[in-house]
Amino acid sequence: MFVLGFAAGWAVRSTVDSSRSLVVGVVATAYGTAERVKRAIAMEREHLEDLVAEGRARFESEKARRAAAGVKRAPVAPVAAVPRAGQAA
Repeated sequence: MFVLGFAAGWAVRSTVDSSRSLVVGVVATAYGTAERVKRAIAMEREHLEDLVAEGRARFESEKARRAAAGVKRAPVAPVAAVPRAGQAA
């Protein structure tokens, strides 16, 4: 009976140790995967921020260009008729 109990304890201990290292390996892999996902998300976020900044810069540039073109094409207000020499006002 003692030998059977000793063998069963040995088998359980061997299983627990091997499953422990398996679980530790899975946890380490999960941490590595989480870090890679965070890095990928950070890169995509930076890319999106660059796109938004470039779009904003293009918008501001077009807005300034339209404003400058609008000033040149703005109708000139009629100048009040200035009486010529010898004409009554």
